[in-house]
Amino acid sequence: MHEPVDTHAPDVEGGLKAHLALVAGFLMGAADSVPGVSGGTMALILGVYERFITSISRVLKAPRLIRDAEGRRRLATAFGLLVPLGLGLLAAYWLGTRLLVGPEEHPGWLRRPETAPLCYAFFFGLVLASLHEPWSRIRTHRARHLVAALLAAVAAFVFTWLPHTGGEPATWQLVYGGALAVTVMLLPGVSGSLLLVVLGQYTTVAGAVHDREAMTLLVFAAGVVLGLATAVPALRHLLRRHHDLTMAALTGLMAGSLGALWPWKSNYDPKAGPLTNAAPGEGVALVLLMIVLGAAAAWGLARLERRMRPTT
Repeated sequence: MHEPVDTHAPDVEGGLKAHLALVAGFLMGAADSVPGVSGGTMALILGVYERFITSISRVLKAPRLIRDAEGRRRLATAFGLLVPLGLGLLAAYWLGTRLLVGPEEHPGWLRRPETAPLCYAFFFGLVLASLHEPWSRIRTHRARHLVAALLAAVAAFVFTWLPHTGGEPATWQLVYGGALAVTVMLLPGVSGSLLLVVLGQYTTVAGAVHDREAMTLLVFAAGVVLGLATAVPALRHLLRRHHDLTMAALTGLMAGSLGALWPWKSNYDPKAGPLTNAAPGEGVALVLLMIVLGAAAAWGLARLERRMRPTT
């Protein structure tokens, strides 16, 4: 029995060319490496979010789909997107955490007071200018969509202000960290990396990536698989049955995440304490320029998405 057709669903059968999927994955991985920025947000900006969720859902159904030719064709389409996208995501996450977080002896851009405000400003402009993307995908705007967006924005804003846990987590705790992080990562506007900061696991996971701590990464990966197996079917159901309401909520999640991207903070190192927002400091003009550049990047990404969109 094949999946029912949803008239609101994107043309997932059209897929993406491998090199474009690689670019999309790279941008998603770069976003996921930043606490406060969501890879799901980047997927929405690029217009690949629904195809991404659909493809993961089909891979999870592989034992059933592989039984006939049509199912195998759908699986091939899913892997055609996920393999290059996944390679780009992993490469960008490694590079992003290296540049943005860095090892203890050489703190990255997000941990240096002189560069962190500029990085946050760029991402602030990027997300702010992209709020129209999911909202524009709503077919029929109604009052309940605005309510859903407002509630989601409040939820995301509150989430970014949760106090984070200090100390080194036990290895077994990385299972629920991975499950929750990947679930949150799939929601545009809510950052999986920020959740790891809240749980006190961000520097542990980022450090394990660069120090090649296999056991730590395997435990965390087990949690990721668990999260995918539970969260993706739920998201897929919402996109198929409640498309417009889901897009409204995703818009709100993106808007609510802007609080975490405020450029000026009292502290820029998650190990030193919560990343509390502060009043504007020095270099206001340069920060504003970076916000404009972020917004311009969002405009460019929107144009790229239109070129990537299947024509048939």
